[in-house]
Amino acid sequence: MRYLMMSCAAGLTGMLATPTASAQASGNVAGSALPDLVVPTNGINLGSSSFYDGFSAARPGLTVLQYVRFNDLNAITDNKGDDAPAFRNPRINVTTSVTQLSVATSYTLGGNALGFDVLVPVTRIDSRFGSGGLQLRDNGTGLGDITFGPYIQFKPVMRGPRPVASVRLALNAIAPTGGFDRSRDLNQGSGYWSINPYVAWTLLPAPGWEVSGRTQYLYNFRTSRIANPPTIPGFTFRNGQAGQLIYTNLAASREISRGVALGANGFLVQQLDDDRINGTRLADTRRSAIYVGPGVHVDRLPRLAVNANVYLPVRTRNYATGPQINVQFIVPIH
Repeated sequence: MRYLMMSCAAGLTGMLATPTASAQASGNVAGSALPDLVVPTNGINLGSSSFYDGFSAARPGLTVLQYVRFNDLNAITDNKGDDAPAFRNPRINVTTSVTQLSVATSYTLGGNALGFDVLVPVTRIDSRFGSGGLQLRDNGTGLGDITFGPYIQFKPVMRGPRPVASVRLALNAIAPTGGFDRSRDLNQGSGYWSINPYVAWTLLPAPGWEVSGRTQYLYNFRTSRIANPPTIPGFTFRNGQAGQLIYTNLAASREISRGVALGANGFLVQQLDDDRINGTRLADTRRSAIYVGPGVHVDRLPRLAVNANVYLPVRTRNYATGPQINVQFIVPIH
């Protein structure tokens, strides 16, 4: 199955943006004192795609990809990367199951395969905080924001009989279908639409070696929906807009036996501009993160491939952070 149907995932719950500003703001509100009420969506792919990501099915048919991810978020960092003093012993466990249907159509463009993806997440959030600090309430278990959109899988670059590179481009949208309780601080859904294009690639520099990456861009549209806003004298919320993000998944592996490879993986996140409230930019609200860890790829089972990855935080800012584990199952159906 190798080189046929590797990961096409586009939008999975990964980052839980820091909600400190919305909980802390008080008093007269003007300029930089505005609360940060609308933050980047948590429905994005951070590390869920990894090995052989540039390959997907080229023949017409359906590929089902199932993702299971667990985040043990045990710290919330501020703009300087230090633990946010407003919280005491935060613990936010997020378990996400995502079903992706990836359809390669019979249509081509210059011989390159055209397809369509739909990703449906279900997320469970369980949060608890120590006494003496802010308490954030979770929304339990529910549907997340659905991601969908077209892609083009380019023909692999060949060196004789062996493929050496493959690239896929996609243009996805993230719809605000997820659970969104206005009385809760931590929700499955963002409450707004996003556009999420990406480019995924894989290089096979030598037999048994593989290097893959996916660079993704996220544009978040303006919204009038907010969760659990604080009561602030003199402040009326009209609308908000989360900042744009660029983020990249990276992975490299070496085959140690037929169909089994060990490797390293990581992801990087950088928010490009500040969040906005009522059209005003909020200083020091940009989020960033670097995670790295080990991984394994197994492609020796009949009609099934598996990627498993561990990610550990190296540096984060304005971020809920902690260890992350991903398992991805890939099943082509023709």
